[in-house]
Amino acid sequence: ISMALHPVPTRCDLKITLFGEFSGPGFRARKIAYQILPDCWSSGHFFLPEPLPEKQVPAVLYVCGHSGQGPQHNQAHAIMWARRGYACFIFDTIKQGENTGWHHGLYSGRRLDWISRMYTSAGGELLNSIRALDVLCSMPEVDKSRIGATGISGGGAHSHFLAAADERVKAVATSCGVTSLKSALKNRTVFQNCDCMFAFGAYQRDSCDIGALIAPRPLLYCFASGDNLFTTEEYRTLAEKVRKIYRLYDCEEKCELFEYPGPHAYSEASIDRINQWFDKYVAMEKHPAARPGKEEVPDEISSVFNGKPPIPNRLDILPELLTKTAARPLPRSAKEWEPIKNDTILSLRRNVFHWLDRNNEKFEIERIGTWDTLKRNFSRYKAVHDGMEIWMETWFLKTKSANTVIAVGDFGDDAPGMMKRIAEFLENDNIVLIEPRATGPHSPDTGAGRNALFRAASIVGVTPVLMWMNDLKQLIPFIRNLPECRDCRLFLYGRQEAGVACLYHAVFDEKITGLILENVPDTHADGGYIPGILKEIDITDASGLLAPRPFGVVSE
Repeated sequence: ISMALHPVPTRCDLKITLFGEFSGPGFRARKIAYQILPDCWSSGHFFLPEPLPEKQVPAVLYVCGHSGQGPQHNQAHAIMWARRGYACFIFDTIKQGENTGWHHGLYSGRRLDWISRMYTSAGGELLNSIRALDVLCSMPEVDKSRIGATGISGGGAHSHFLAAADERVKAVATSCGVTSLKSALKNRTVFQNCDCMFAFGAYQRDSCDIGALIAPRPLLYCFASGDNLFTTEEYRTLAEKVRKIYRLYDCEEKCELFEYPGPHAYSEASIDRINQWFDKYVAMEKHPAARPGKEEVPDEISSVFNGKPPIPNRLDILPELLTKTAARPLPRSAKEWEPIKNDTILSLRRNVFHWLDRNNEKFEIERIGTWDTLKRNFSRYKAVHDGMEIWMETWFLKTKSANTVIAVGDFGDDAPGMMKRIAEFLENDNIVLIEPRATGPHSPDTGAGRNALFRAASIVGVTPVLMWMNDLKQLIPFIRNLPECRDCRLFLYGRQEAGVACLYHAVFDEKITGLILENVPDTHADGGYIPGILKEIDITDASGLLAPRPFGVVSE
C-alpha cells in the first residue's frame, strides 16, 4: 500500500524477447525486453561471466538511478559483477534509457494527478524491479537461491524497496538512496530528491518502517558523508532505527552503515564493501576482487531496441493503468440508494480519509474581539491548529436568522475578499468566514511554492484538502455551539480546492444542511488532490452522496 500498488497487479506473461548479444573480455551480455504489464515494455542487459562456469552462478539485480542513460551509464558495474563470477541483470527505469513513460511527475509539478491516483514513481519502479527480478530468476544460468540487489541514488532506493517487498532478494546493498523521511522534511533535502526516493504517504510510513521488513536478511547502507542530497542525521537515524529490528533477531551485524568521504557517488572503499557483502551473504564464497573499469560498449551496439521499440507500448500510461476506481451499482429507487450511499461513505472513511479519524493535532481557539456594525455583529477569532494559524470571522445579523453560511477560503482567499464576494447574496443570513491553514496571507505562491507543498503533502499523506477538512472538523462544532447558530441550518460554501474540502466534510457530516460549490474541478485528476481518492470515487459521484440535501454549483 505504501508503494501505491494495492491491489498488486496480476503478473502477466513476461514475453522475454532477445534482441541480440554483445561481449568483451570476461563477460557476455544479452539484450532483453520484457513486459511489466500487458503491452508495457521495459528493457535491460543480462550479463554473464565468460567463460561461464558449469554450475549455476550467484546473481545481482542492478537497479539504475537517475542518469538518463540507465544501463549504458552503469554498464561498468554490471561488467564488474560478471568478471567477479556473478550473473547481473541491469535494467532501465521508467522514462530512462530506452524506456518511455513518466518518472518525475510530482517533482516536475506536471503530474499532480498522481496524488489522487495514489501513484508514485517509487511504486512504478518497484513493479518494474519485481518484474526484472522475475526475468533474472527465469535464467537457467542463475542460482535463484543466491540473488542480491544493489544500486545507487534512485537505484539505491529502489533496491531497498524491492528487498522489503520480495524475499527472493537474499541481501541488499543500497548506496546514497534512501533516508529518514522525518529528517528529510525537516532539513528540506526532500526537495532535492526525486519522488521515487520516498514511499507514498497515505499511511505515513517512514523509510525505516520499510527497511525493517528486510530483517533478518543482510542489509548494507552505504552513504557518502559529503553527499549534498542528504544530511548525516538523516541516514544515521534511518540505519539506527532499522538496526533495532535486527537486534530483535539477534543479528545486528547483518544491518550495517558504511560511511565514506566524498560526494553523491561510489568510492573505491564502498565498492569493495559491497563486493565483500555479497560474497559473504549472497554467493556465500569469496570471489575475485575487481572494480568497475572505464571501458564501455558503445550504445549503438548495446541498444536493445535500436530506435524501434515494441508496438504497442503503453508504459507511458502506467499511472492510469494502475488506477482502477471501485465499481458500485446504480440505485433504481430511493430505498436502494441508502445502503449504497452508506457503504460508499464507509469505504471512503476506511480507505481514503482514515487520517481524519486518527488525527490528534492540538487545537485552540480564542476570540480576538467583537464589533458592532449597522446590521451585523462582527467577531474575529484566532485558532491555532498544530502550531499553524486559522482565522475566522462571524457576521451575525442583529435579528435572528434561520441560516448560517460558512464560507471556507481557498489558496489566496482572505476574509475581506470572501465577504465582498458573497455578502450581497446573503443579506438575510448569518455569515462565517474561515481562512484555514495555508490560505490568506499564509498561501503558497501559484508556482514552485504550491508544487512543493503538494509534493511534501503527498509524501506525508496530508494534502491541503485533507488539512482543511481537519480544520472544519474542529471549527464546525465550535460554530454550532455559538448562541447565534444553535438553532440554525448550516450551509457550506467553498470554491476550487476549498470547495472539495467542503464537499467531503458535508458527505461525512449529515448535520450540514446544504452545500454551494464554485468553480470546483471536474475531476480529482485536475485538482482537489486527496491521496488515493480516484481508487474509490471522483468528484461528480461524490456529489451524489449528498442527496437528498440541497446542493448548488456555480461555474464560470
